[in-house]
Amino acid sequence: MSEREQLRRDRFIKTMEESKLDGYLIVDPTNVSYLTGFNGEDSYLWFGDSGVCLLSDTRFDEQIKQECPDVSALIRHSGQSTLGLLDQAILDKKYSSRPPKRVGIEASATTVALMNSLTVKFESVEFVPRSDDVERLREIKDAGEIQAIREAIDVSIDAYLYLRQNTASDATEVDLRDELEYRMRKLGGDDVSFPSIIAFDERAALPHAIPQRGRRWGESYMCLIDWGAKKNGYVGDLTRSFLTDRGLEETEQSRAYRAKFKEVFSVVKEAHDAAIAAMTPGVKCNAIDKIARDTIANAGYGDYFGHGLGHGIGRVVHDFGGLSPRHDALLAPGMILTVEPGIYLPDWGGIRLEDDVLVLENGVEVLSSRLSANA
Repeated sequence: MSEREQLRRDRFIKTMEESKLDGYLIVDPTNVSYLTGFNGEDSYLWFGDSGVCLLSDTRFDEQIKQECPDVSALIRHSGQSTLGLLDQAILDKKYSSRPPKRVGIEASATTVALMNSLTVKFESVEFVPRSDDVERLREIKDAGEIQAIREAIDVSIDAYLYLRQNTASDATEVDLRDELEYRMRKLGGDDVSFPSIIAFDERAALPHAIPQRGRRWGESYMCLIDWGAKKNGYVGDLTRSFLTDRGLEETEQSRAYRAKFKEVFSVVKEAHDAAIAAMTPGVKCNAIDKIARDTIANAGYGDYFGHGLGHGIGRVVHDFGGLSPRHDALLAPGMILTVEPGIYLPDWGGIRLEDDVLVLENGVEVLSSRLSANA
């Protein structure tokens, strides 16, 4: 039995009871995994008023026994439907002591087709759309999760440093992406957190630029790389912007580019550092965003920073919570958030500086501090 997942389920049941629900259907694979330890797909988790049941199929029968032997499961065979399994669970007093009347359903993960099927099959049940009930639990990381994220960040940094030391002048953005993602896996990552963003020069003004073939490293003045490794189910997320060898050359054009880069980079770093310095439990998330946003605006670049300052990371790269003008929640110990101010100038380029920050009982720890801002 996994004590950690059992504790999570117990906490979730309290949420369900407080919301006066006598059932809850979890359909988001990330949330199913968080609550059970099962890492397969196409499976639902039923919370009745007297028990919990995983609804899956024969592809995952043995995997369920290995990954979450403490969780009861109903296995769908060929010709059966998942909603048929749900019907069994609802009728089984081991999971539901009585026919449920109000059942929570994940609003953001439930398709219209699934909702229609549920309402047709279970006419006497009121399905209540709910938002972020599991995600709010995921927001606060336990010691094991923090360690997993540390390891994902370490793999991310090691792969990046290798790339920086082994970049050929004829490498394109696509070449750098492929090498970086290969290195993250080679160095122990299970996967990448998200498709890596690599952009040269004016393409770096696109915050989520898709790497392209064409311009090469030796032809470019600067590069922005946004990347992260996934390890043991958790992710890292970092961004660095830096001058290439050409940007460091002593020519009139490169000197002019270098001066502009230094000016913009200094503003971004000031915003980044000021925001992190202000982070501590009890401070509103949007207050931290405002510190960085005001710093950039006061330097005359306010119109060129359009996204939020940061987001939660965990089992997914955009986990619950974040630092933005509309997010007024309070920082709390155990949150892990990115801090990533940026300035994006059309026809010139963009600079973003991103680190992963753990909120402590008193202050914060920058989990990615091993990687210099200028790396």
